[in-house]
Amino acid sequence: MGADAARMDRLPDTTALTAPFRVHLVVDVPPSQEELQRQISRRERWEFNRNQRRHGWELQEDSSPAALDFFYRRMHRPTMRRRHGDRSRTESLSVARHAILPRGTLLFVTCGGRRVAGVLCHWSPDRRTLTTRLLGVLDGDEQHYADGAFKAVYHLLLRWACERHVPHVDFFGTEAFLSKGIFQWKRKFAPRVQLPPNHFSRKRIRLYVRNDTPRVRDLLVANPLLSWTTGPDGPRMTPTYFTDALRPPRLDLSARCPGLPEPRLLDLDAFLGGGR
Repeated sequence: MGADAARMDRLPDTTALTAPFRVHLVVDVPPSQEELQRQISRRERWEFNRNQRRHGWELQEDSSPAALDFFYRRMHRPTMRRRHGDRSRTESLSVARHAILPRGTLLFVTCGGRRVAGVLCHWSPDRRTLTTRLLGVLDGDEQHYADGAFKAVYHLLLRWACERHVPHVDFFGTEAFLSKGIFQWKRKFAPRVQLPPNHFSRKRIRLYVRNDTPRVRDLLVANPLLSWTTGPDGPRMTPTYFTDALRPPRLDLSARCPGLPEPRLLDLDAFLGGGR
């Protein structure tokens, strides 16, 4: 279930875990390109450099109304439709035009002068944080994912931010489950995990377990999460992995990010027996 944090604190927490409703992944941009490259995972760095040699990508800034129309109609909307179908949720073109772009910027990844991917970002009020809001590849074509153009958006955006001494790039929100592919990939850029800078920061989810069955245990072990715990320094997010005698913790779903504490292993026999 989901609720505001104040209400959640009044609800039963036996055989349950609390987690943030959303989290943001924020990269603290170092002062030099060399330091930036060192903080990106070796495999991710190697893959991007290989694809960059093949395609010669460049980053182009264009915040004109015509560029926004092209980005939204030819990149963002087709990409959302291709990847999420009827479940797609995004901002309207009107919101992008009147609420995001005037307080942000639009950047394109080009290949041989052709725009193949793009990202619409907005600035924080102090212009110290640039947040990615809408992304897409040309016509939603899966080939641009296979070529690495979508990933190149993030690499080139961080290089752009480093050149301009932008302190922080916010890769925007995701759920607090470590099994999410978006969390596992963005983690390779060494982002901090923090609560969103909006009303979502006050919202929590609570996972109640009503039945102890093998399938329930399989589900829990397969989906470690950032649980909301209270330590000596106050509330914090803690990577939490379920395990039992038959199911090892999914530590391959790493939560290694700056500022996160060491993982907590939660024994399912003790956790699920807590309500008996």
